[in-house]
Amino acid sequence: MSALFPPVCSAKDVVDSLIPPADDETAMELGTGGLPIGSVADAELAKQYDLIVIGGGPAGVAGALKAAQMGKRTLVIDRPKAAPAGGGLDFGFGGPTGLFSKAMRDVGKTLDIESLETMGLDNDVVWRQVRNNCLKLAKNNAINCIQTLGVFRVGYLQGEATIVPTDDGKATLRIKKHANGEMVDVTGKKVLLCTGSTPLRLPGTPFDGLRVFDSDSINGLGFLPRSVTIVGSGIIAIEYAKIFRKYGADVTMLVRGNAKSALQKIGIDETIAERLLGALASDNIKVMEDTSIKEFTYVPDTVCDTSGSDDIGGNSCEPIEIELVDGEKNPKGTLFTEVFMAATGRVPVTKGTVLGLEEAGIELGQRGHINVNEKMCTSVPYIYSAGDCIAGPALASTGVDQAQRAVEYMFSGPNKVVEVADDFPIGMWTTPEVGYYGMTKQAALKKGFDAEEGIAQYDRCLRGRVFAPDGMLKLVFDRESKRILGVHIIGTDACELVHYGMDLVEKQATIFDVIGTLFTAVTFHELFKEAAFDGNSKLEFGIQWQEVLSELSVGLMGSEELSEAELRVKFNEIDTSGDGSLDTEELAQVFVNIGAPVAEEVIENLVHLADEDGNGTIEWDEFVSIFEVLNTMKAKGAL
Repeated sequence: MSALFPPVCSAKDVVDSLIPPADDETAMELGTGGLPIGSVADAELAKQYDLIVIGGGPAGVAGALKAAQMGKRTLVIDRPKAAPAGGGLDFGFGGPTGLFSKAMRDVGKTLDIESLETMGLDNDVVWRQVRNNCLKLAKNNAINCIQTLGVFRVGYLQGEATIVPTDDGKATLRIKKHANGEMVDVTGKKVLLCTGSTPLRLPGTPFDGLRVFDSDSINGLGFLPRSVTIVGSGIIAIEYAKIFRKYGADVTMLVRGNAKSALQKIGIDETIAERLLGALASDNIKVMEDTSIKEFTYVPDTVCDTSGSDDIGGNSCEPIEIELVDGEKNPKGTLFTEVFMAATGRVPVTKGTVLGLEEAGIELGQRGHINVNEKMCTSVPYIYSAGDCIAGPALASTGVDQAQRAVEYMFSGPNKVVEVADDFPIGMWTTPEVGYYGMTKQAALKKGFDAEEGIAQYDRCLRGRVFAPDGMLKLVFDRESKRILGVHIIGTDACELVHYGMDLVEKQATIFDVIGTLFTAVTFHELFKEAAFDGNSKLEFGIQWQEVLSELSVGLMGSEELSEAELRVKFNEIDTSGDGSLDTEELAQVFVNIGAPVAEEVIENLVHLADEDGNGTIEWDEFVSIFEVLNTMKAKGAL
């Protein structure tokens, strides 16, 4: 696990500067029984637990709280990422993998780097301010998680756990305590493995924690860079590209294939992908497609000097030199950059002597993930698993859901059925944000839906026009049922708005439902209605037709369905002028002749809606299309 702090400053130095010492009254309140944070009394550890959770990320904390809420005695064991020697607050506890990037993004929104530099602040001072603000955000999150565990009387022990194989159906874990290095055995009825993941490190990349980083070790960057190169085209890569550009760096992204195709493969809507790449371009982020790294020809072994301005000898930095090739291995030149970061995926933390999973009989998949069944149980009956260490989407939110379901299954008996979501929301904390849930139009078409899209630009609502006009919300829906199949958003608060869209999809709401919904004025949620209106405009028989169709259906209830040829005969009988059109009186007579008389005002409304050329009549094509939709509705039992 990477440290949360730059290598030029030790974790203990930073922690000690930001939290009270272990004997401070405030710190002791966060601990248990007067012990430092992350310590549990031996007398408590000697008692059997109902559940032992290994891993203190979002999934582990959620699973522990779920068990505690079910009245179970629970212990969380976590190997600290950055905690003082002897125990104390671990800034990484409870935080998701992307905590640092989210913190950097939010700090970048509040700190004006260019203004700070204009004020004469040196780059190292600016970067220290950035880093300290990120650490404070992480600290607040960790404290909140620990306090919540305390409310539910969940034990929290910092240490490294090894599973000890047993034959008695109970779990025994051997723990090396972080506080003093002592070994202690802890027993429990059930175990929940939430060991997380770590970045995939491709061979040939000289990761050093000084100038060459992965998406975790970038947390230890010790200076404000002027140039950053990122390999990868996924969510993490784009998030960091936008972050470092916000901090004033020249950013280059290396994409092995096509950037737009790569985004679409992870479920991003085609238009959203285009706009996201457009946002990268407008920020002058260089995206080099069809590009791979041949080799690192030079990597300096020092951090950059950002202690002053160039004219007084500061800001000196030897660049990394990287030879690039295209997909055919043809040379693409040499790239010079101060910092390199790889964002090429993640692998589960499951192998190694510390955990002892395989020795305990736990089966692993081909890529190292822990194999679990539909109830999140491993091949060992009393051991369950959730989060990044099992195969799946590897999101903090889905890990939380998996952990909670696992706990429900393990303590609710063999017949317990827990509802599992068919899909999950995605949030990209880029600038602008991207959020999506459900199917794209292309995916819906492949599944056999007659899919259409309703689109609203952010300037279609008052809040967007005033505060954030650059954005788009898209509803994907089925033309026949009008049911919403997916929601795709790019713009301010997209990661918040997507949850309402998720609810619409899950409840099988229609665009007509959204049009009839009341939204608080001057909110982004008004965009859902605007997108629904746009979708309605693409329907031959939109919401404005529904009352008329309903009235017409009443007259047709007892009538016999007529073929198009039979309808043509009835139409021609009344069309005495032979011009292929009927006025309201003639149209009313047609309905009388087919045995389905309709009120005069319904006929007038019908002509009003169908009369596209405004001549006060309805043509044959318009007439027959109305009967087609009525017949379809009748066949499906809607009449």
